[in-house]
Amino acid sequence: MRTAAAFAATILCATASAPVLADDLLETLAQKGVLTMEEYDKLKAQKSGLKLTTDDGFKLATADGAFWIQPGTLQQFDVAWYNDDKADLANGSELRRSRLYLTGGLFKDWLYRVEWEFSTGTATLTDGYVAYAGYKPFMITVGQMKQPFSMEQLAADKNVTFMERALPFAFVPPRAPGIMLASSGANWTVNGGIFGEPVGNAQAGDEGYGLAARATFAPLLSSDRVVHLGLAGIWRKPTAENSANATGPKFSTVRFRTKPESDVLAQRFADTGEIHDVDRYVMEGAELAAAWGPASLQSEYQIVQVERETAATARFTGWYAQATWTLTGEARPYKADRGFFDGIRPRANVGKDGWGAFEVAARLSEINLTDEDVNGGRLRDATLGLNWYLNPFLRTSANIVKVLRTSGGPLNDDEPVSYQLRFQLAL
Repeated sequence: MRTAAAFAATILCATASAPVLADDLLETLAQKGVLTMEEYDKLKAQKSGLKLTTDDGFKLATADGAFWIQPGTLQQFDVAWYNDDKADLANGSELRRSRLYLTGGLFKDWLYRVEWEFSTGTATLTDGYVAYAGYKPFMITVGQMKQPFSMEQLAADKNVTFMERALPFAFVPPRAPGIMLASSGANWTVNGGIFGEPVGNAQAGDEGYGLAARATFAPLLSSDRVVHLGLAGIWRKPTAENSANATGPKFSTVRFRTKPESDVLAQRFADTGEIHDVDRYVMEGAELAAAWGPASLQSEYQIVQVERETAATARFTGWYAQATWTLTGEARPYKADRGFFDGIRPRANVGKDGWGAFEVAARLSEINLTDEDVNGGRLRDATLGLNWYLNPFLRTSANIVKVLRTSGGPLNDDEPVSYQLRFQLAL
């Protein structure tokens, strides 16, 4: 039987330029019993070879799906103008993100991703991890990755609704190396891990570390409706002697600061400065979101408590609430196995069969960085957004951000308006 299979494979290769003939020949050999069904399926798979799909970027996979690879890029170019209030804010443009990545799978159960950021002028690692999913329903991930906290933070940068995430994301820690265990079901997720300092951070003293965990549940989940609930927490001990003050004494410090949802700006409108003698800090987050067809609501509330060795515990808070409506009827896809929304995919692409998808959005967000002896300020923003999805890979965005309130902090009582545009390519 092996000889027959080898003979059939030889004929198959010889007739590679005539796929219909090869298919008929294999089927005939199987019907006459020359090939077993197992040998028939194997030869069909070998004939199929590699398969290229473009549903979500350019993905090349073997016929059985055991091996696949997907290169990609994210390019975001921003332009911003400011209606000044008190401080002189400089209009300008920037390459907000310029990334190249490679992701793939090995032997069905192994996954990997490597991503580099080039917008700063030097290449820096954003993602670099390997995951193993052979112990279902669990997945183990090791490497540099996002920490499990906040549904908006975990969503891909190319898919967030507004050009910048809301004010409370000044609290959210960046990607860091660690090990994470995750599991999920039809409508729930649980993730937890231990993480060090981000790759590239210089440490003078002992490296900081922390624990992070998140759980989500969707009590209502259907093709066009979802209700999402989530809780997350982080416990973290900062790196020892990490003060940026090169001449003074060294301390274990943390610092929270933010711009008013416009990255082109140089100024930070709320800034705690370095908080010294930090023993540890704890973050808690609550999530509530819902979607009905083309409409969606999303909100989060976050609390940070900074425990200090020589002063009282400082407590900071932040929240946001946003609403979106897709004028062309598309729904925001909800990834139940990850616990966040994915990006909108237009039903009709520009230049092919339509005008793409149009989405309008509104958001209110606030952060309070003042407590005890820390006067980081309080900032509240209102943002309006319009997104045009030309096709699954091209998107333009327009945002208007009005600073409703600033009290304390480096720019007290300054309430400017920013007008912003973004052009995005995401493959």
